[in-house]
Amino acid sequence: MADEKAGKSSEAASRFPSVDRLIELASGKEDKGRSSSKEPTDKSMWKLLLQLRPLLPLLTRLVPMLDVAVAPLQTAGLSADVRKTVAESIADSTAKLQSAQRDLNSTVTAALERQSATLMQLEQQLDRLRQANESLGAGQARLREELHALARVFQIAAIAAGILLVALIVMAGVMLVRAGN
Repeated sequence: MADEKAGKSSEAASRFPSVDRLIELASGKEDKGRSSSKEPTDKSMWKLLLQLRPLLPLLTRLVPMLDVAVAPLQTAGLSADVRKTVAESIADSTAKLQSAQRDLNSTVTAALERQSATLMQLEQQLDRLRQANESLGAGQARLREELHALARVFQIAAIAAGILLVALIVMAGVMLVRAGN
């Protein structure tokens, strides 16, 4: 009986290879046989899948339970009406799941588009900030050069004023010496 359950679960796993692949990706295990050329470049999608990671074990448990629950109904030899009711119920459930998947897909797509637009805006702001920083740096360099030139002018003016003061003192001394003679 345990062999039957293991056989059924392995059959269910072989029927859903994409679920197995998602579980491998979520757990961090890489399949060596797969090519890496199919890896998407959008890392935000992987972040979203990693957020859905806690649901994967529940789904893997649900598929074998559905297989176990539906298998007796198929082999029980029930009347056509019961089989039709069960088939309709399964079809309705499948339709609801597909609808939910479409809704989730559209929600994820819209979220990815919003994230992409936000990233583009951030890149544009970063470019503007980089340009403003470069122009500010260039302005500061010009100001530094102008301040050095102004300091040099003040030094020359101070030296000239000192020379004129010394010349004035010498002239005053010469005049006093002549006035005293």
